[in-house]
Formats: sequence, structure tokens, C-alpha cells
Amino acid sequence: GLRASVDLLLEEGLENVHKRHFRLAEGVRRAVSAWGLSTCAESPELSSDTVTAVRVKPGIDANEIINRAYYDFKVSLGGGLSVLNGNVFRIGHLGWTNETMILQALGGVELAMLKNRVFFEPGAGVGAAIKHYSGTKRLVLEAA
Repeated sequence: GLRASVDLLLEEGLENVHKRHFRLAEGVRRAVSAWGLSTCAESPELSSDTVTAVRVKPGIDANEIINRAYYDFKVSLGGGLSVLNGNVFRIGHLGWTNETMILQALGGVELAMLKNRVFFEPGAGVGAAIKHYSGTKRLVLEAA
């Protein structure tokens, strides 16, 4: 397993692996911003490209979002540790992941948050990530 993992890393190239993880993480960070929430990183340069910890607003229990995401939508989120327990949920974007996998996770997070009365424009986070991943500034809908 380790040999296969190293082979995949070397095949993609370590620089490309770092770029991919930054790109995926940036899409998640833009989704969080579109939801009107923030991350735990105190400044952008401190953001992790492996996992994003999303702060929920006061009065919201992040663990309820985590449970709803898992049991209702089969999306696994991490919880906050120590003083962050109940105050954040974590979205992972490390490893063999791609844009579609991240968008699926963001969609599940949106559904879980809406069911837990975290209000935002539905699709805002997924849309922000799509705009980032596609390189578009806005989406244009054409009539059929």
C-alpha cells in the first residue's frame, strides 16, 4: 500500500500534488465564505490545504451538523477538538480527491446545515466552489 501510494505521488509529481490540494482547499474556503461563515485560520496564509475547520455561529451545535451530514446524507465530517468541540466541523480535502468529490461533500454539508437551521442561499457554497474550479467569474444559464 505504501509503495502504491508513493508511486501515485511520484507519478503526479509533488509540486502538482501541492497545487491540487491548494486548489481543492481554496474551493472549500470560498464555499465557507459564501455561506457567511468563517474558518478557524486567523489569516489566509495560515489556512491548511489538508482540512478546513468551519466555525458555526453562536447557538448552532456543529456536532448536530456533523451527525445530520453523516446519517442523512452519508457525508463524513470531522468534529472540533477540545474547546472547538461543538463550535466547528471539519471538511477534509487531502489525499486522492478531486473537484467532484469536494462538490459532493459541500452539497451534503449544505443540506445538513439547512436541516439544522443554518440559513444561507442554498447552493451558494457549491456555486462558489464551482466558479473557482471552473475559473469563471459567474455562471451563465442559457434557455433550452
